[in-house]
Amino acid sequence: MALLDEYLNREQLAHELKVNPRTVMRWQNLPNGLPFVELGGRILYRRASVMEWIASKERFPNQRRRAAA
Repeated sequence: MALLDEYLNREQLAHELKVNPRTVMRWQNLPNGLPFVELGGRILYRRASVMEWIASKERFPNQRRRAAA
């Protein structure tokens, strides 16, 4: 197992999420944005942290809202 196996660069992450690399950059710059590590001038994303960030975006339907008749 290589030292950086659990990390992805921006292009790899974008490919896995099926989005543009610029979208990943925008997500990273949000106030509670995508966590990243800067290592030697490179931006890397740890898989586990990305999965936690995605899970934190989970929303549930408003239970008080009436169902459409």
